[in-house]
Amino acid sequence: MRKSETLLITLLLFFWILIFPASADDLVQLSPESNNSENSEISNVDFDYYTYFFGLYSQGNNVIARYGKLPVLETEDQKENWNSTHEELSNEIKDTVVSKYMYPHGEVMTCGANAKGYFVILFKYGNVDEQLMDEIYSLIDNSAEEMGIQDIPVEFGYGTYREVIYLEGINRWYWFGESTDNLSEADIYTLEEVMKQKTVMPVYKTIAAYGNIPLLKDKNETISWVNQLSEIANATEEKITPNMEQGHVIRYAAGIRLEVEINETLSPEEKTFLAEEIYQIIDQEARKQNVTNVPVIFMSTPEEDIKGSDNSKNNNSESGSGSSSGRNESSKNNSIPGFGLLGSLACLCGGWRLKKR
Repeated sequence: MRKSETLLITLLLFFWILIFPASADDLVQLSPESNNSENSEISNVDFDYYTYFFGLYSQGNNVIARYGKLPVLETEDQKENWNSTHEELSNEIKDTVVSKYMYPHGEVMTCGANAKGYFVILFKYGNVDEQLMDEIYSLIDNSAEEMGIQDIPVEFGYGTYREVIYLEGINRWYWFGESTDNLSEADIYTLEEVMKQKTVMPVYKTIAAYGNIPLLKDKNETISWVNQLSEIANATEEKITPNMEQGHVIRYAAGIRLEVEINETLSPEEKTFLAEEIYQIIDQEARKQNVTNVPVIFMSTPEEDIKGSDNSKNNNSESGSGSSSGRNESSKNNSIPGFGLLGSLACLCGGWRLKKR
C-alpha cells in the first residue's frame, strides 16, 4: 500500500471518530476490573456526588455499566424534580429489590442516585454479570415507565463497605458481605431490616476531593488498603502537624481515603490554598510508597453541626469498643502519635461504621 493511501485511510478514520463519537446513552459496558470508570466524570473519592435511598453507605464506587438515556436538566427546578422522581422510583422497587436482589439474598448492597442524574445500583464485588444487570434494569425500567419515564438512566457499579453489626446468634461483630450460610433466621432478618433503612450521610462540606479509591474486592484487601493509607499518614505527620498547631487543620484521619478537616473559619481562598498545599505533601509521600492518585478529601464541618457531630462520633467510638474487628484490623489507624482520635472508629466517613440491633 502506498504512503498516500495509508495517509488517506488514517484521515478518514480520524474524521469518522469526530463525526460519530461513541455514545454512553444506551448501554455502556465498562471493565469490572478497572479502578474507576474512564467514563466517570467524577472522582470516586467525592462522596457528595452520590445520594443513597436504602442499603449501605458506600465508601468508594466503581462503575461497571450504564443503561438508558439521561434527560436534559437545565434548571435547578428540573434537577430537583428529577431527584424527587428518583426517590419515588426507589420506593416503588424497594420491596422487590430487598427481597430478591439485595444482600443477604443477593448481590445488591446499595440503591441511590448520582449527581449527573443516573439511578444507581451498587453490588458487593463478586458474581455480577450482564444477565443480572439486565434483569434488574428491566425491573427499574418497567416501574419507571409506569411513572411516565422512558429509558430510565441507571448506573451499575461496585461499592466499598466497612460496616459491621453485632449479631447475637453468632455472638460477634459481623462484616456486611460475609457468607450468611451459618446465620439463623433471626440474624438474617436483622440484616434485612438494616438494608431497608435510608442511609444517613455524614455532615460536612467538601472543599476538595483528589484521587481514586481502588476497587477493593474483599475484607482483606480493604484492611490492607487502610493500613497502607495509615502508613502514608504516619510519614506525613511531621509536615502537617504545624497546620494543626495553628488551628488551620482540625483533624487528619486515615480510612478508605485520607481525610483532612480544615477549620471552618478560614476563608474559601485560604481553604483551597491549604488543601492544594497539603495534598502535594501527601501525594509526594504516597508516590514513594508506590501509591499513585492517592485519595484525599478536604472538608469542613459547618459550625452549627460541630456539636452534634462530636456527640455522634463519641457514641460511635464507645459502641465500637467491643468490636474485635474494629480494634485489631484497623490498629494501625490508631497508632499515629499526637493526632488524638486520628483514624479511629470516629472518622467522619472513613472509619468503621458500626450498627447495633
